[in-house]
Amino acid sequence: MGQRLSFCCFKHTGSSQRQYPTVIEELCPQFSLADLRKSTNNFNENQIIGSGGLGTVYKGSLQNSSVTESTIVIKRIYGITEKELKQFKNEIELLCQFRHPNLVTLLGFCDHKDEKNIVYEYMANGTLHHSLYRRDMKMEPLTWKQRLKICIGVAQGLHYLHTGLKRTIFHRDVTPYKILLDSNMVAKLSDFRLSLTGPHYASKPKPKTITKDGFIGIYFLFC
Repeated sequence: MGQRLSFCCFKHTGSSQRQYPTVIEELCPQFSLADLRKSTNNFNENQIIGSGGLGTVYKGSLQNSSVTESTIVIKRIYGITEKELKQFKNEIELLCQFRHPNLVTLLGFCDHKDEKNIVYEYMANGTLHHSLYRRDMKMEPLTWKQRLKICIGVAQGLHYLHTGLKRTIFHRDVTPYKILLDSNMVAKLSDFRLSLTGPHYASKPKPKTITKDGFIGIYFLFC
């Protein structure tokens, strides 16, 4: 029997128990596993575009109407552990609250027994790492103007996380692999599974040292 996410809260009314949807459930659509299987041709290997810290990443297509389709990305996590379940939940809880052009957009999730899936917008130009190191030699190197635009975009995304919400969010894992580029080369931060929620913005923070798991890389500025 798979582990379920604790996204529901309960209010006691006498001896009965009534279930209410949480903010997460109201803000974040839930997809059926059948829909995601259909969108990826039953998670066909040809649809794989990468692998993340939590699982395999697939490119898919969802029908918006009878005539239009949207390209999506699905991170599939199968046989999940307690640690991965916590990270999966953290990613959804944070991303469903974000609204910023330099943060990847969460489209929804699927919580099905031992299989969990997170659905994101499709980023046509992949990771910044891919653009910097050009595994495909047919790719043109990034111009300095593009690099500056990417740096500014990442900085704006981080500024929003640090000052644009009720509580400060610390990403903790900023690397070229976690910076995605859309079709217009707009940079968007992704992967919030290790992120931490800090104090209310403008409050006096308490000193805290974080060393486990988190990492901040700056070398992409100079590649």
